[in-house]
Amino acid sequence: GAVDKTITKIQQLHGKITENKQAIKDQIEITRQIEQKWCGALSQSIFVDEKNFFQALIPESDFKELQQLKIRLDKDLIQAQTLSSQAEQQLHSFDVQAIKELKLEVLQSHLHKLRKLTAELNTRQGQIQQQLDNDKKHREKQQKLLKSIKKQQKTYDIWIHLNSLIGSADGNKFRAYAQGLTLDYLIHLANLQLSQLHKRYQLQRKQGQALELQVIDTWQADSTRDTKTLSGGESFLVSLALALALSDLVSHKTSIDSLFLDEGFGTLDAQTLDIALDALDNLNAKGKMIGIISHVEALKERIPVQIHIKKQSGLGVSCLHDDYKL
Repeated sequence: GAVDKTITKIQQLHGKITENKQAIKDQIEITRQIEQKWCGALSQSIFVDEKNFFQALIPESDFKELQQLKIRLDKDLIQAQTLSSQAEQQLHSFDVQAIKELKLEVLQSHLHKLRKLTAELNTRQGQIQQQLDNDKKHREKQQKLLKSIKKQQKTYDIWIHLNSLIGSADGNKFRAYAQGLTLDYLIHLANLQLSQLHKRYQLQRKQGQALELQVIDTWQADSTRDTKTLSGGESFLVSLALALALSDLVSHKTSIDSLFLDEGFGTLDAQTLDIALDALDNLNAKGKMIGIISHVEALKERIPVQIHIKKQSGLGVSCLHDDYKL
């Protein structure tokens, strides 16, 4: 009668409990496999651990919320496992009399809890799968972004290097850089001239002063001197070398074989004058025509070809000396 129906109902409930227990075990196994795959993928990634991964991909607030959800689900899982274990123990301890006395409401309550737990586990499984899918998308997007960054980095490095050399809002840095290159080339040309005029001196740029020069004295163990300390003869040699270098610089490889000097000898002493004239003789010997305009009498003995002029009455009026008239 009623007892048989109750027993049948209990047996049906027992079957459902067994099914739910198996479903729980299956869900636990699926979750475990997913976590193993997740841990394997994480160990092969650039992230140190799971915490490092989630911090890299999601905001801190979302990360903490997921952590709390995991804690709650783990707690619910433990409770469900405990309930399942208790239910199994109760089933083993039941006898016919206990089954007869067992209330249907209690079994229905246990069944409801198990169904609820199964639903929560299914939800958790879906959340984990969604996170894995999102992680895969983020990784693919990240790899594309890293490739783009690496490609752009080369261009960026070039511009940074150029900016360090010539970058400034007013253009002064670029002008100074360009002037420095021109000055370096001018110094190179001047040193070539100095090596022909007088092998003692060479020019170089002054340390810390981008566009200023100093002189290297090769007869004094390559000591350096400020150009302001040069004597009259030394200044003449350096100025002459720079003038010749400048003519080479602006001539665009066209040979300039004529040089005219207007004065500049009256302030030189005899020794300095000899140094200057020796340098000019050296240029003349190399095929250059040297013209000098001067009132210095000592030059007459060193210059074989001369033209004399004399001053006439009146301001700024001169004519050839009688000896040189046609």
